[in-house]
Amino acid sequence: MKKIILSLSTVLVLVTSCGEKDQFTINGTIAGASDSAKVYLQTLEDNWRDQVAIDSAYVTNGKFQFKGLAKEGAKVHFIALAKPTDIVKRPVLLVVEPGQIEVALDSVSTIKGTASNDAYQGLNTKLSGFDTELKAVFEKSKLDTSKVAKAELEKQYEEIDAQKTKEIYNYVKANIQSQIGAYIFASRSYLFTLDQMKELFASVKPEYKTNERMAKLEARIQALDATTEGKVFTDLKGKTPEGKDAALSDYAGKGKYVLVDFWASWCPPCRAEMPKLVEAYKQFGTKDFEIVGISLDRTNEDWVKGIKDLGITWAQISDLKFWDSELAGAYGVNSIPHLVLLDKDGKILARGISADEAVSKLTELLK
Repeated sequence: MKKIILSLSTVLVLVTSCGEKDQFTINGTIAGASDSAKVYLQTLEDNWRDQVAIDSAYVTNGKFQFKGLAKEGAKVHFIALAKPTDIVKRPVLLVVEPGQIEVALDSVSTIKGTASNDAYQGLNTKLSGFDTELKAVFEKSKLDTSKVAKAELEKQYEEIDAQKTKEIYNYVKANIQSQIGAYIFASRSYLFTLDQMKELFASVKPEYKTNERMAKLEARIQALDATTEGKVFTDLKGKTPEGKDAALSDYAGKGKYVLVDFWASWCPPCRAEMPKLVEAYKQFGTKDFEIVGISLDRTNEDWVKGIKDLGITWAQISDLKFWDSELAGAYGVNSIPHLVLLDKDGKILARGISADEAVSKLTELLK
């Protein structure tokens, strides 16, 4: 009987110990929220895009609390108000893991108390510092209109922005084996070079590669790898504004330099750049040069109106699928305008260049 009692005692100790080992407590404060305001603890859906509430609490004297067990280890979660306020407008990311987690929701929120949250807070603090510097340089550029000063300020801005990107990359690389590192990678992959993306993706745990967001990132990496400088162009097939079948291969690789312009009528930067392309087409169109527009428009009506309004006279192709465009996906394009310059044999000379850079290269090639 004594042995049985001792065995039961041991089991109880083990159960209690496991419970304490996995337990997490989130102690939160919130600025500007009234008592009884509802707060949700959300987790990521399997697609890593959406969030779903798994618990809720009410604010009392500006405070709220969540408790539970983090049996799966450190996982990405969010704290969100049922009714966002002017101060706390968006869900705040945190890592739920065993331990005491302190959350302060404010115009600038903070999370601390456990290793993963302290590291993520450290990143956010550094990024906030870079954002302050970038804003200061931008504001200064509006006051100083001299060409030399603007060039120097633009250089400063680019250097600070590069430091910011490096900080994000270093954080992701150091945490790529965890869900938070993989999630930030998926969210910020557009900041990284192709080589960096390939390196990071190779280190992501297999279980994190199965969700929709990571699958799309893998497809983009493959598309970018297939369309780097020096590779032969990937063909694109779609419809003209008149509804006829058309392909990039109708123009590329046929003895002319071809500038492929990924754009859309709804895109302000595209519209701002378009006059430069119109002038380039007038200047070089009679030589061995052609432009092919690849539109990410949603409707044929908007596409046609944009062509007319902007004075576009070159070939146009689209599948009218907006950001789900298979044509843009084939080149890994996730921001527009995006220009790709092909040589006379259809090899990619440059991609991701501006209209000014394209004109400069064409001037050299067609002199």
